[in-house]
Amino acid sequence: MAKAPTQNFDPTKPVNMIELTCDQVDSIYQHMLTKGMPEIMWTVDIQKFTWEEIRDAQKNGKKLIAFGGPVPVTIMRAFDCVPFFLDTIPTRIASMEDLCGRYIDETEKYAPTSMCAIDKAQLGCALKGEFGIKIDAFVHATVPCDSARIAYPMMERLFDCPCFTFDCPFRHDDKGYAYVADQIEAFIPFMEELTGLKWDADRYAKFVEISEESNKAYSILMQLADLRKKDPCVLPGRMLVLNEIIAPLAGTPEVTAMLQTQLEMGNMLADMGMTATKCPEQRYRVCLMQNMLWSNTGIMDWMEKCYGAITVMDGFGYQDGVLFEDMNNWEKMKLQLAKSMLLVPMIHGATGPTEYWLKVIDKMYDEYKVNVSIFMGHVGCKHTWASGKIVTDMIQEKYGIPTLYVDVDAIDPRYKSNDELRAQIGEYMESVVGAENFCK
Repeated sequence: MAKAPTQNFDPTKPVNMIELTCDQVDSIYQHMLTKGMPEIMWTVDIQKFTWEEIRDAQKNGKKLIAFGGPVPVTIMRAFDCVPFFLDTIPTRIASMEDLCGRYIDETEKYAPTSMCAIDKAQLGCALKGEFGIKIDAFVHATVPCDSARIAYPMMERLFDCPCFTFDCPFRHDDKGYAYVADQIEAFIPFMEELTGLKWDADRYAKFVEISEESNKAYSILMQLADLRKKDPCVLPGRMLVLNEIIAPLAGTPEVTAMLQTQLEMGNMLADMGMTATKCPEQRYRVCLMQNMLWSNTGIMDWMEKCYGAITVMDGFGYQDGVLFEDMNNWEKMKLQLAKSMLLVPMIHGATGPTEYWLKVIDKMYDEYKVNVSIFMGHVGCKHTWASGKIVTDMIQEKYGIPTLYVDVDAIDPRYKSNDELRAQIGEYMESVVGAENFCK
């Protein structure tokens, strides 16, 4: 196994997770300022905003709402609350073996080791009481998986605050949307009681304003997805990871500005016939199915540099796209909100019947001209492993592309070392795909 990185905290003392993260991001920010890197400062600006908004919520007179799974964050923001997506904790610390292992190991004292590490990391942080902030309410859904359905009720008891649960249906159809829309209606009184604010004309006008901003962000995200269809792909695979930040920030000008900057830079590169990837000579267009490998996102840089293999799309980056229309009609807005909740990545593919995932993967392989297929199978996602053979058989039959199965832990870096991962992918690229290794 690779040598563990130096610990960035004192393991004998309690950790303030949010303060530690804010300090780390600010350190990166200050380093980039001193190095004179204005062209990429926007990639850190959005991270500073994300974590400092959470840290300073109560100081700014706002309620902090922790959430898990697909929930209506635009309604939370309309009630002047700050949404805190709990998944951002494990995805943030996934590359930090010491800190991530601290929380996973804590959870394994009380819960099954087979639980997903995404849930184990955030639950472990809660068990140790190390978020470092007061959570005013907890809102979660019953998807995406069994691990979440185990972890979220445990966190309800640990947080000891008002809680609301969205029961998400198995099927994503009109009946399912109506079922979730009814729960959105019930969510309004919960928010009124939590905040002391009324769902009146002024509040609804604020909701419309935030929804319009959300539309701008998702519209740009769709344009970025279209831009990635170009050959060569002008944007690196790492941008897919950064863009996941839209989940808790939809409706904020900050995330819209970040995406707009990325789009402008991408279009500029395309117009100049250039690319921001590690290898301008892109021979291979990769689709990473299943979860993003947050514990080792650098593997995408390595694939670009050594094999000219660019990750053009992944399961989290792909958007079916739901833009709100007729916003002054609350009945229609509820249904559109419900649809957007059930179509958010990876809820759109990894919950419900396998046919949903087949549809998403089929569109990705067709639209992005994929010629390298990798199933980056997170060990915690038992439900997607169950469907994996059906999906990869479709890829082989329709597109003639053999898929590499890589068993990984997307969060816990102790599961598979960087050398092991590179060896597995490298053997596939050279033996099956026939790629040349430029790094040898």
